[in-house]
Amino acid sequence: MRGTAKRGYCSNVRTQRQRLGQHFLRDAVTARTIVAALADDPPRVLEIGPGRGALTRPLLARFGRVRAVELDARLAGGLARRLGNPGHLEVVSADALTCDLDRLAGDGPWQVAANLPYSVGTAILRRLLPRHDLFTTLVVMLQREVALRLVAPPGDRERGLLTLEAETWARAELLFTVPPRCFDPAPRVTSAVVRLSLRRPEVKAAHVGRALALAAAAFTHRRKQLPNALAGVLGAAVGECLSAAGVDASARPQELSLDAWLALAEARARVPRGGR
Repeated sequence: MRGTAKRGYCSNVRTQRQRLGQHFLRDAVTARTIVAALADDPPRVLEIGPGRGALTRPLLARFGRVRAVELDARLAGGLARRLGNPGHLEVVSADALTCDLDRLAGDGPWQVAANLPYSVGTAILRRLLPRHDLFTTLVVMLQREVALRLVAPPGDRERGLLTLEAETWARAELLFTVPPRCFDPAPRVTSAVVRLSLRRPEVKAAHVGRALALAAAAFTHRRKQLPNALAGVLGAAVGECLSAAGVDASARPQELSLDAWLALAEARARVPRGGR
């Protein structure tokens, strides 16, 4: 199993070249800095999208177990050989966007390191964030705009649903930016590395889901004040819900904290749907 590409963990269904396309990291300093941002424990790392192995090499130098998940079967098949067939490397040819995470990482917990493809990076991150049972720390490289969204405070124009999802399940830190010259081929955008320390939410999953559903509806009208942004889901009860939650009716969706959305979801559950 070690040092070779294995199938069977996940379905590998999207093989179009545009899904495989990735800007490969080629800067050794950046790779070492990403690895240094990981914790010492647990001493095993799941790498998503190893590509040509620029990040895999320093991961192997620091950790006693590395599992690399690569969608491109050609790259997966040659990765171990490229790195000298190390015994503590396992390469899985699979799609991190569709795979069974319990089968992939059920023998964890694991840390995650990744240079995520721009096209699906957010979708993969959304799969990982709620899985504090499988993963402890994520150190991931994304497009800078996405990274800024993850750490945006209330009132910031970048704040959105992804911000709230990150705040629900993790503590997010923007570590550093990475210029285009560090990749082959060079992208047209700047990248950034974020560290997310996963945690169990303090409230029940169902309540979190209701709060995020409200926020998702509101963020489709992010320029509107909350009574208008939420009219479609709260109807005539919108004013009473905002009042019960202690939320300023003149605020816009990006101005609310996660706690405010949780309070609003709780108020919605208490206030009759038709208002009083």
